[in-house]
Amino acid sequence: MMVCILRYITIFYCLTAFCLLYCLGLSYEPYQVHNLIKQGKFPVTVDDIVFLIRSQKNPVHLKRAEQVKDDIEQQCRIQDLGQPSVVLLSEDVGSMGQWTILPILPQIYNLHKNKKWIFLCEEESRVSVKGLLQVLSNYNWNKKMFLGKALQDRNPTIIHHFRFHDDPSKFSYPDFEAGWLLSKPLFKSLVERWNKGVITIDFSIDVKHEIAYFLWENGNGTTLTPIDEFCSGNIAVNAIPMTDTEIIDGLTTEVDLADTDKCVTSHPVEFQKCGEPVSLDDLFFGVKTCTKFHKDRVAVVQKTWGKYAKNIVFYSDTEDKSIPTVSTGVPNTERGHCGKLYAIFNSFNSDENLQKFPWLVVTDDDTILSVSRLQQYLSCYDPTKSVLLGERYGFGFLKNGYGYDYLTGGGGMIFSRAAITELLASGCKCRTNEDPDDMMVGSCARQNKLIITHTPLMHQARPNDYSKGFLGHQTPISFHKHWNNKPVQVYQDWFGKADSEFNIQQEYIENSTEKKDEL
Repeated sequence: MMVCILRYITIFYCLTAFCLLYCLGLSYEPYQVHNLIKQGKFPVTVDDIVFLIRSQKNPVHLKRAEQVKDDIEQQCRIQDLGQPSVVLLSEDVGSMGQWTILPILPQIYNLHKNKKWIFLCEEESRVSVKGLLQVLSNYNWNKKMFLGKALQDRNPTIIHHFRFHDDPSKFSYPDFEAGWLLSKPLFKSLVERWNKGVITIDFSIDVKHEIAYFLWENGNGTTLTPIDEFCSGNIAVNAIPMTDTEIIDGLTTEVDLADTDKCVTSHPVEFQKCGEPVSLDDLFFGVKTCTKFHKDRVAVVQKTWGKYAKNIVFYSDTEDKSIPTVSTGVPNTERGHCGKLYAIFNSFNSDENLQKFPWLVVTDDDTILSVSRLQQYLSCYDPTKSVLLGERYGFGFLKNGYGYDYLTGGGGMIFSRAAITELLASGCKCRTNEDPDDMMVGSCARQNKLIITHTPLMHQARPNDYSKGFLGHQTPISFHKHWNNKPVQVYQDWFGKADSEFNIQQEYIENSTEKKDEL
């Protein structure tokens, strides 16, 4: 009887451990995979792969990418897998637009033409190298193969040029955060097509979709093969890096996690926080608006995120004391708003009442954002350094080394005071008031070697314009557009609870601090 009870207890604990690993979606453990790699029909080693990481120049983001590289190298070192080839695109590929991938492929191919596979990932992705080798051994590298976690659009969307408008779900493109791969023959053919100049992309908006579309070749090319083992949003945050000794001391080889957790890649759903949230006293919000939107769009801002923005000014073409708005002295324009943006820059730089603020956040009047998440996200950045932060687009990267990055205005543009000082000191000006403001800033930044820093958490479009799978593995900070949308509902669904709870928490902390000071 006792033996049976013990047996049932053992089974219970085993099932509980399995559920913690699998049911709760915990991260893979790259060092706890069984010593023997279960190779399929097409054996592959570390020497057959080049790892490309889409890193950025900004020190905060570069450090994250370096941790990905260190993690890959550490796995290979501890598990005696060989010396991996790992490339940080921002550091090892010296050209503008390297993040768009296509322009740099000839250079990468010339350096790594003997590799069977090209693995690409983001600055916070993680990959179990042994697990990846096991997965790849099931795919013929000698054929044109395009592998990754598949995303599909829910609706025709402007960010993808309304392609496949009859049924967007029939076209799959890779989730970059989960990692994706090109086989050697496909990589070679891609380079050959690029060198022939057959591509005519002026704007780089969503690279993952653009690359998949280029490979598709109007239905005559290669489509994405979905890989179930590639995952994202399957962990809360990345683990803190450890030394080789710490890892080796904690190794267990009795459990083969390949049997309990199929994921060989991961990406955190939460963004990194680097300390205390930035105080609302340090954030100044400048909202671009115009007379015709005073009653509807401005009212939505005031009803939603604007009530949490302690320091906010609505910049318009006319003064309206009932809101209030501040007149920029610039007539409203239907297209670009360069004159209005530079009026905000000049005010932020010269107005004595605004000179105390380290951060300027410029939004449209139909931007929908979370103030609390922005406070936490900015904890990683130094406003005494030049910071230009937001969703990055690109223009003119048809030829390697040309073109420039710019921040899309709809999702919000964030500038440190140091960045505003440098932009204005450069002498860059609008040619006309209706020049595209975001592109003008990007062009100016390129000319003056200022770094545009990308965050995938700020969005130029509406939630419905993005794949569920893409939004499902991140913690967004902003969206854009009231058109064909319910902006108040969007705010409540995505940001309302976070802002409300954070505000209550901060008020409690402030009240507790005041009581301590009184004592």
